[in-house]
Amino acid sequence: MAAKLRYQDEADQGPKPGVIHDVFDGQDYRRLRATPVNPPGGYHFFDNPKDLALGLSTDGVTLFKRCRRGLSTAWPIILINYNLHPRYQTKLDNIICVGVIPGPTQCKDINSFLTPLLNELLELEAGVDCHGLSPEGVAYVFLLHAFLIIVFGDILAVSKMICMKGHNGRTPCRACYMQGYPCPLARTTVYYIPLRRPNYPIPHSPFELPMRSHAEFLGDLEVIEAAPTRVAREFLQKDLGINSRSIFASLKSIDLSSSFPYDIMHLLFENLVPNMIKHWTGDFKWLDQGNGSYEIDEVVWKAVGRQTAAATKTIPAKFVGTIPNIAEDAKLFKAEAYAFWFQYMAPILLQGRLNEPYYSHFLKMREIMLLVLKFGISNDEIDELERMTGEWVLEYESLYYQYTVERLPACPLTIHALLHMAYYIRRTGPLWASWAFVMERYCQFIVLAVKNRVRPYEMIDNYVSRDAQMKIVSKTFNLPLMGRPRVNTRMVHGVEISSRERMHDEFREVVLGTPVKTRGVLTDQLENQLLGYFSLVEPRTPRHELRRRTNFDSLISYGRFRQVPDGDRVRTARLISNNAVARDNSFYDLLPDRNARWRRLPDDPYRRCYYGQCVGVYFVRFTENDGNVKAYLLAAVRECNTNGSDAVNPETPVVTYTELGPINLVHIDTIISVVGRIQLGQTWAIVDRSRDNVRPQFDDDHDEDEDKDGDE
Repeated sequence: MAAKLRYQDEADQGPKPGVIHDVFDGQDYRRLRATPVNPPGGYHFFDNPKDLALGLSTDGVTLFKRCRRGLSTAWPIILINYNLHPRYQTKLDNIICVGVIPGPTQCKDINSFLTPLLNELLELEAGVDCHGLSPEGVAYVFLLHAFLIIVFGDILAVSKMICMKGHNGRTPCRACYMQGYPCPLARTTVYYIPLRRPNYPIPHSPFELPMRSHAEFLGDLEVIEAAPTRVAREFLQKDLGINSRSIFASLKSIDLSSSFPYDIMHLLFENLVPNMIKHWTGDFKWLDQGNGSYEIDEVVWKAVGRQTAAATKTIPAKFVGTIPNIAEDAKLFKAEAYAFWFQYMAPILLQGRLNEPYYSHFLKMREIMLLVLKFGISNDEIDELERMTGEWVLEYESLYYQYTVERLPACPLTIHALLHMAYYIRRTGPLWASWAFVMERYCQFIVLAVKNRVRPYEMIDNYVSRDAQMKIVSKTFNLPLMGRPRVNTRMVHGVEISSRERMHDEFREVVLGTPVKTRGVLTDQLENQLLGYFSLVEPRTPRHELRRRTNFDSLISYGRFRQVPDGDRVRTARLISNNAVARDNSFYDLLPDRNARWRRLPDDPYRRCYYGQCVGVYFVRFTENDGNVKAYLLAAVRECNTNGSDAVNPETPVVTYTELGPINLVHIDTIISVVGRIQLGQTWAIVDRSRDNVRPQFDDDHDEDEDKDGDE
C-alpha cells in the first residue's frame, strides 16, 4: 500500500505539459502547490510527498424498494484517496467511509453531521504525528498532512454540502452568476437558465458567463449574514442562490467556486440522456414538439427497443452489462447502460429514424461525451470542448426550447451546467476523476447490510464499523480480506495469469487461454493458410521449402486471448457458437502493418480499419532464411466487408457489412481491440469503442473471470 500511495508524487515529478491526466494536473492543485498553508510563508500544500489529497462525496440511498420514495434513506459519507492510482482509487477496499447519516428522511442541516469530519480535516490540515519505516528498517516520525480538494456528487447532494438553493434560487448555478427565469405555468417556482430569455432577441454568450470566484462567494456570505432583518436575509439568499455558509469554507484547501465540480454521471447519463429520450418519445413533461419535428413514431421506437435488447448477445460483456429494451424497460436503465447506448448504439439505431437536424445535433453531443471521457485531455481539446458545448446548447435551445415561455422547462439547470464542464476540467482535472460511480457502488454495498427493517440504521453502523476494523487489521498484518474469492494465479513476465492461461516468452503482450490443443490441430486447410502466410514472410521461396521449414510439431491452438496489461479479451467464433448464452466477443478491429512486405523492417501499424471475426489462434515456429527459428502467434480471421470504413471516425459513425470474407491468417499484434455488432435486418453495424485506443470502464469492484462460458 505504501508503494501505491506514491502515485501523487510520481504525477508531480512527471507531468505532461499541456495535457490533463488527473486531479494533480488541474489549476487548483497547482495553485495549492505554490500556496503556503499558513501565509505568508512556511510549509506549502503537498510539500511532503506523503501528504494526502482527498475527495469527499455523499448521496442518498433507498434501503427498501417497496417504501414510499424518500422514507427509507441513508446518506453515507465517503472519502476518496487521490494519492492512489485511478486504477485503485474506487475499489471498495480503498474507500474510506467516515459516517452514515441516518434517515428515514433527508437531513435538513447536513453541516451538523459533517462537524466531526471537519474537526479531523482541520487537524490533518495542520498535520498530525505519524510513524514511518525507512527502506533500511529504521523507524521515524513525520508530520502527516491531508487536504480535501474536491467535493462531488449529484446536484442535490452537492447543493446540500455547499449550502446552495439550486434551481430554487434566482441564481441556480454554483459556478456562475447567471440569473434564472421562472416558468409561470409550473406549479412550483423553479428557475430555468436559458441563454436566450423568452421573447428576447439576443442570447447570452455561452463563452462569456459571469463566473463566481472564491472571494465573491465569501463576500456574498458576508452580505447575507449582515442582513438586518430575516426578510432581507431571505431575499438575498434567494437572489444569490446561497442558503448559508458551508462548513467546508473553513478548509484552506477548498475553493467554493471550483472545488465542487458537476458530476458527469448524473449530469450526462442520468439527466441529459433520459431527457433527450423523453423529448424524442413525446414524454418530456407536458411539452409537445412545438414547431419542431423531433418526435419518433411509437412503432419505430418499439423497433429501436427490440434491436437494443437483441444486441446484448453480440456486444462483449466487457463493454457493458445487459442492455434492456429501451422502449419497454427504460426504468431498468442505469447510468452505465444509458452511457453506452447513447454513445455507441444510438448512432446506429437512430440513423434514418430521428429527423434532421436533430440527428446531427445528437451526434454532436456524442462527440462531446467522448471528449469529456478521455483519460488524458489536452488544453487544445478543452478549448474545443468549450466551443462544441456552447454551440450545442445554443442549437438545443433553438430546436427544443424554441424561445417560448411555455417551453422553459426544456432548459433546466442540467442543460446550463454542460457549459461549465470545460471550466471544471481546467480547475479540478478530468471529470471522470470526480464522477459518482464510486458513490453509487458504495451505496449498493451498504444496502447489503440491511437485513432488519425494524432497526436498519444500527445494522448499517455495525456493518460499516466492522468493515473498517477488518480493513485496518488486513492492512496492518498483510492479510487477505474476508469474503474475497481465492483464484489460483501466478506471475509470468510481470503479468498475473490464472491456472488456465499461459504466455509464450516471445509474446509478452498476449495472454492465451483455453481450450488449448496440441494434438490434432493441423488440417489441410490450416496447412494451406500457414504456408500462404509464410510465403509473404519469405517471398520467392518454393512451397515445399516453406513446408519443410514450418515446424508443425510446435503447432498449438488456443481458444481465446487477452491483451496486457488492460487490453480486450477475444474468443474464437467456435466457442461462441457452441454456447447459446455466450456474449459474442469474437469480432475485432485490426490495424495493418505498413511494412508488411519487408520482413526485416519493424511493424508500423497505421489507421485503416479492418473489422473481422477471429476463428482461431495458433502458435507455430518457422525457420527463416538465415537459419534462425522464429515463433509466430497468428490469428485466423474472416474479414468484414466494410471497405476500410472506420467506425470511430466522426464522419462515419455507422459502419455496416453484409458478409464475411474467407479465412486468412494475420499476426496477433495487429489486432487492437474487440468490437460489438448490432443487427439491422440483413446487415450488421459495427460497435467500436477504441477511439484513441482508450475506453472508459464501468467494472465491478472485483475483477471477475470473464473467460467463464456465458459471461461474455
